[in-house]
Amino acid sequence: MPINDPGALLKRLAQEPNESAWLEFKHNNSSPDMIGQWASACANAAILAGKERAFIVFGVDNKSRALVGTNVNLVEMKKGGENFANWISRMIEPRLMMDFCDFKHEGKNFSIISIEPTYDRPVRFSGTEYIRIGENVKKLSEFPEYERALWLATGRRKFESATALAHQSPEAVARLLDIDVYYKLLKEEVPKNQDEILRRLCGAGFIIDNMEGGFDITNLGAILFAKEISNFSSIESKSVRVVKYVGKDKSKSDDEVEGTKGYAVGFSGLIKFIVGKLPKEEKYTNGIRSMKSVYPEDAIREVIANALIHQDFTITGAGPVIEIYSDRLEVINPGNSLIDIDRIIDERRSRNEKLASTMRLLGLCEERGGGLDKAIIQIEQMNLPAPDFHASQNSMRVVLFGPRPFKELSKAEKIRACFFHCVLRWLMNDYMSNTTLRQRFSLADDDYQAVSAVISEAVELKRIVPAEPNQGRRNARYVPPWARTGAS
Repeated sequence: MPINDPGALLKRLAQEPNESAWLEFKHNNSSPDMIGQWASACANAAILAGKERAFIVFGVDNKSRALVGTNVNLVEMKKGGENFANWISRMIEPRLMMDFCDFKHEGKNFSIISIEPTYDRPVRFSGTEYIRIGENVKKLSEFPEYERALWLATGRRKFESATALAHQSPEAVARLLDIDVYYKLLKEEVPKNQDEILRRLCGAGFIIDNMEGGFDITNLGAILFAKEISNFSSIESKSVRVVKYVGKDKSKSDDEVEGTKGYAVGFSGLIKFIVGKLPKEEKYTNGIRSMKSVYPEDAIREVIANALIHQDFTITGAGPVIEIYSDRLEVINPGNSLIDIDRIIDERRSRNEKLASTMRLLGLCEERGGGLDKAIIQIEQMNLPAPDFHASQNSMRVVLFGPRPFKELSKAEKIRACFFHCVLRWLMNDYMSNTTLRQRFSLADDDYQAVSAVISEAVELKRIVPAEPNQGRRNARYVPPWARTGAS
């Protein structure tokens, strides 16, 4: 990002308590090759420190921090016959955003190079990676512990930490982000002190102090708390779209709505809107008639939260889509599943860890992780068909089905329900049996043979396995294939 207020940035950097590894102060040293080495070293140090930018500042005494001025002029500097800025940009790998700023401050000349690491891999200058060790610039290869740490740091960098909107005033932050919702979800009072609010937002990773008297709003802050998603180009395509169709296919739509707010701001309204569009059935409680959704609301909540959290934000032009049909609800998010479909209930892996932990902290999804186990438990309690999961290269689709009796389920649907029931029992440190599966399907004892046929099919397809290798058919118990050592 370009330097917006070089004077403010100069004063802020000069106040750093120590010359940090991502910050280099120089007086008049203008050797292009030395500057290239510093750029690599400072950029790599910024990656290790989790900083958005590294800086090389000319005109500051690095011991006293006195603003002494400089005779360096980056715009006029040459390497051979080539413009310095072009030359160093060509010599640095990978290509970085670098800003070269010459300016006057209090009657003296200063220059600042601002370097934005890509967090893709360690930064090289002229084919060599450098790192700051104390006040010295060294080859990274000479310090393998730093090299390992640097590669780990590049792998941790996520879309959530990137800047959605740069250099915003405190007033603009409050205008763009719904801070009241943040504190409401935390069940806390909004502090009256603006500085305290800003510190809290910085600590949560929603904004970053850019050292120039302003704040950068991160993608995490924007995707969760934007009052209007359209104000942030990096997440504009990530709004949630809801489409309701008249029948069982896409031939005729009844309603289509696209969300305009950040996920945390609009989540409760989104769930309420979707539930309002789903089929209802009459229920009588103590003689009082009410209309209840045929789908468990908490299951809908968990599946949608899961889609928002685990989407791939690097896939541009695509956001989460929720499609409502007469017999089912489909939730689609960009990005394939990081987990094998068979282990989607019991394993935990998040593509966007900070988004996931923040949504859990705000009470928007299940504490334990994906929440899909909780969703399937509720689906079983209502005797609904088991959900279906479809993973493709660029998307993940979860299908929730409306009520259908056992006899109308296909063989594949019965086996899928059997498999998920078996996994849930295993997660409860228990076993599946003919009795538990009959209860799951809401069948009577007389339907023992029908359920036995489902179990036999599931065993033959290796969807479930006997809990004991040589157990008899009577009172037989079953577990998922991976739960029994040596099961094939």
